[in-house]
Amino acid sequence: MDASILSFLIPKVPFLLKTALYHSLSLSPTASKWDLRTELTIKLIREYVCNSKPTSISKQQAMSLKDSGIKGKMWISKVTFPTPEEDDSRKAVVDAVEALKEGFENYTVPDLAPVEAEWTGWRKDVGKDAPRPDLSESEHYEHLMNEVSSDITILYFH
Repeated sequence: MDASILSFLIPKVPFLLKTALYHSLSLSPTASKWDLRTELTIKLIREYVCNSKPTSISKQQAMSLKDSGIKGKMWISKVTFPTPEEDDSRKAVVDAVEALKEGFENYTVPDLAPVEAEWTGWRKDVGKDAPRPDLSESEHYEHLMNEVSSDITILYFH
């Protein structure tokens, strides 16, 4: 068993034993409806969610910003779409904002910028921790398209 799982479960052993005993003696309100495994699972999740020490927002944000990198069973091909020469898309957004404006709200109209995106697809016959091949982005896209087995396309814009 993983050390992090053990460090989580060991302090909960008395709680789990009490829950198992109450369930076995039918003293638990859910003993007639749930099996022991379900009761232990639900009670453990409730204990963890409801009685855990709160974490600061900055710590939660820091945990969510960790980039694990590209690895495993996926092809990722990064692409950058350049800023268009025409200004039609920005003009359409500004016109919509102006039409919905109530009063004298002020805002700064942003400049157009290049759009970064990623083509994403399934990568066959590799392990879940396999590193990303050292190829150019166009070669990644070619490999991705060679392994396509359906018409579904996923393009993530950033």
